[in-house]
Amino acid sequence: MKSKKILIVEDNDLNRKLFENLIGQLHTYESAKNGLEALEKSVQSEFDLILMDIQMPQMDGFTALKELKSQAHQNCPIVAVTAYAEESERGSFLEQGFDDLITKPIRPREFLETIQMHLSREIPNKKHPLKSGSGQILDMAIIEQLFKYNSKSTLKKVFEDFLHECNQTIQLLQNPAADPEEVLTSLHTLKGNSGTLGAQRIFSVCQNGEAELRSKSNFQTKQLRENLENEMKEFNRFLNQQTIFES
Repeated sequence: MKSKKILIVEDNDLNRKLFENLIGQLHTYESAKNGLEALEKSVQSEFDLILMDIQMPQMDGFTALKELKSQAHQNCPIVAVTAYAEESERGSFLEQGFDDLITKPIRPREFLETIQMHLSREIPNKKHPLKSGSGQILDMAIIEQLFKYNSKSTLKKVFEDFLHECNQTIQLLQNPAADPEEVLTSLHTLKGNSGTLGAQRIFSVCQNGEAELRSKSNFQTKQLRENLENEMKEFNRFLNQQTIFES
C-alpha cells in the first residue's frame, strides 16, 4: 500500500513525467507546474514531502517555499530540485528554509534514496554523486538505473519527448531574431534533461554552449547549432541501432 503522498512541483514536462514515473511506483503523488499551483494543492491536501523546482513561471521555488512555510497545516520536508545550483551550495538552500537540495541532472537511485531518507526522517551524511562518462553517446549505467524504475514503453516515450525538445532548441538557434534569454532557458533545460537521460555528448554541447552564451554577448550560435544537430543525429542513430526499448 502506498502510504506516503508527495507533491511534485516542476514546470518542465519531461522532468515532471520522469519524477512521476519514479515516485509513482512507491508513493502516491500530485503534480504542480509552478509555485501558485503548489500553493493551491497544499491548501487542498496534506503532503509528506514536497519536491520544489526553483526556476518556474508565475511563482518561483523560493517564493513558494516562504508561502508554504507560513501555512500552519503544512509541516512536511521541502526539497529543492534544481539545475541552477551546485552541490557546494547546499548550505545556502538550507539557510533559506529548504530541507535538502537535489541537483539536476538527477540519478534515479540517489533521487529515490533522498526522498526515502526524508520520508523516514533519517538524514545521514551525503554521499558523493554518481559520476558518468562524458564521452559516451548514451551512458548505459544511467539507462540501467532508469529501467529499474520505468517500463520500456514509458522510457521510449520519454526519449521521444527529449528528441522533440532537441529539435525545438535547434529551431530557436536557427532563428536570428530569437530572444537570447529564451535561447538560454531552452539550452539550460535541454542540458538538464540530457544529463538525466544519460545523453552525455548532447549534455556536453549544451553545457559548453550555455557557458559561452552567458559569457559573450556577441556569441554566434551557428557553430553551437551545428554541434547540437550533429550530436542529435548521432544520438538518434545510436538509439535506432540499439534494442534497449524492445520487449
